[in-house]
Amino acid sequence: MRREQTEFLRRALILAVFALSVRIFGAAILGEGSPFGPDGTGAEAAVFLGGHPYPMHIALLRFFEADAVGLSMASGAFSCVLLWWWGQRVGVGGAGGWLAATLPLAVLPGVLSAGDAPAISVALMGVLLSTAGPRWTLLGGALAAACVTVKPIALPCLVLLLARPNSLVGAVGVLALLRGFIRPLWAPMPDGGLLGTWWVSSEGRPPVEWISWLIEGAAQLVSVESWGLVWVLVLSAVVATVSQGETRMRVAGLGPLVAAWLIGCMFGGRMEARYLSGVMLVCLPFVGPLLRSPVRLVPAVMMLLWPTMALLTQLSSVRAELDAEAQIPQVPVVSWPSVDARPIFYACSTEDATHLRNMALQLAAVAPQGSTIVTEALPDGREGELFWPLRVLRPDLKFQSR
Repeated sequence: MRREQTEFLRRALILAVFALSVRIFGAAILGEGSPFGPDGTGAEAAVFLGGHPYPMHIALLRFFEADAVGLSMASGAFSCVLLWWWGQRVGVGGAGGWLAATLPLAVLPGVLSAGDAPAISVALMGVLLSTAGPRWTLLGGALAAACVTVKPIALPCLVLLLARPNSLVGAVGVLALLRGFIRPLWAPMPDGGLLGTWWVSSEGRPPVEWISWLIEGAAQLVSVESWGLVWVLVLSAVVATVSQGETRMRVAGLGPLVAAWLIGCMFGGRMEARYLSGVMLVCLPFVGPLLRSPVRLVPAVMMLLWPTMALLTQLSSVRAELDAEAQIPQVPVVSWPSVDARPIFYACSTEDATHLRNMALQLAAVAPQGSTIVTEALPDGREGELFWPLRVLRPDLKFQSR
């Protein structure tokens, strides 16, 4: 038994090191400067100021000493191990964890200053715990649902709980207690942006024409850029349906595709590829039966590095252009498959973000006591790249955007 445990730990460690290395390399390609990720600067400031809508994300950031990208890299690599472990427990093999180490939409959350990767990691910890035995099933579902306190983007990962249906009772119970974190779903505020409603494609509220709504969702999935490899969702669903003997595993295998479809339906034309990160990650174990042999698995894992490098190098090139003061390494750009990197950049940062951050550091040193700092309002509140560091360094200052 001890030999088996040692071998298990050895394999888990090898996977963790490999997945972490990919994410460290990816983060290095994106360069250094202002935090690069949705709400990265605001979350970093909330470590000191509080007031963030997702408190568990901030608690994890405090543990990582406000290093948001470090938290993302570590939790992204940890998620690969959790997925590998889950696949072995339920009988589909560990290939999913290895594929997650290099899949573009699995790597991207792990190199951003955002809550996506840690939220997915919390969800997968609960999913894995639900397979530890009958006494842990409810607790596993409850832990998985607690991912909404980090960031609700990980909710689609809960489809893996279908492999242990009793765990859904724990998940539903916790979601009822934490319903405030998913208010944009059940009590949408149409004028509140994404924090107010997730029914974006139907004008902020549940649709009236459900058929056209579902058709639009499918169209959005089909239109995702080729680097997103959305076809893997279909492949995993087919393999799960054909190869799985238990009905619950077949249903679980279909879950990621259905969840992705619903995401496309809800967000419509405003859907970002990164919204699919969770479902892309959890569909991977069901491809496992095709890749049980290392002769097949290793080439598949390495081939996924190509679109991942295309994504990261093209995004890095756009960041170097739009955020001139960021320190971006000069690396060859992988031009195929083509990535429309500008929308990703604007979701994660703003033009001259590092210049704004450096200006904040300068103002913190020279601004008179109690003075008011005025700047132009930027889309999505991105003037926070200037304001948030100042709020931490100089709480005596006042702020105004126009």
